[in-house]
Amino acid sequence: MQNTRKAVGRPGFAEQDSLAVEIFLFECRRIVLSRGASVPLWEQLSVQLENLILSGKLAVGSRIPSEPALCDLFGVSKAVVRHAITSLAARGLVVKIPRKGMFVGDRPRESGFVTSNVSLFDDMLARGAKLRTQTFEFVKVLADDEEREALQLKEEACVVRAGRVFWAYGQPITHSIMSFPAEKVPGFERVPIEGKSIQGTIRELYGRRLVRAERWLSAVMPPPEVIQRMELESQDPLIWIESIGFEKDGSPLEYYRAYYNSAAARIHISVSD
Repeated sequence: MQNTRKAVGRPGFAEQDSLAVEIFLFECRRIVLSRGASVPLWEQLSVQLENLILSGKLAVGSRIPSEPALCDLFGVSKAVVRHAITSLAARGLVVKIPRKGMFVGDRPRESGFVTSNVSLFDDMLARGAKLRTQTFEFVKVLADDEEREALQLKEEACVVRAGRVFWAYGQPITHSIMSFPAEKVPGFERVPIEGKSIQGTIRELYGRRLVRAERWLSAVMPPPEVIQRMELESQDPLIWIESIGFEKDGSPLEYYRAYYNSAAARIHISVSD
């Protein structure tokens, strides 16, 4: 760790964050920032603080010194500290509470539904997330061109279309539209689904389940109605997910389209030989 520098006219680390000094100083004693490295200083600081948080050496809920105090502690500029803290906050590792300060957040929230046949609802529920849904469309309608192509339907075929916004950990995570061939799920549009897993309900009522899915992902800017329904405060890009889910006989059962907010939960992909 570099020698601390105390700016003239500004409280030092020990004066400003006396309650956090002992633990934080002890755990950060091995942090080394190199100005000669190819990796930017803010990224070096972010990675080393992340390691301390994920290892449990900086406990969840414990106070983090203020940004000026961190500048003094690590001998870096405000910009370096701000970039590092912003990066950690975006992944939930640092929580900023107005007028109270900064605190160590929980482990990164993630979902693994992209690489499985489990729905996002079921995946997040299994991870212990507190879930909330709000349905904005649930109807039986004539399939549109995209639904007909994805679900391999005839010209006059109908689908049951379910559109809803999904919150996890108190944050909006998806704005999704799920479509199912109406002939495979007769009467489904009359079934209560609020707060329930749609895939789970279809398995229970119709004995149908997904065994395989093809998914495509891209970064997009959400339209105004999506921002409004998800109650987003910014207009940052979201992940656009398009998926076709198949039954055991190879026929498509679900066409899924969603805007995914990775700031609420990262997508976890496990790769092996």
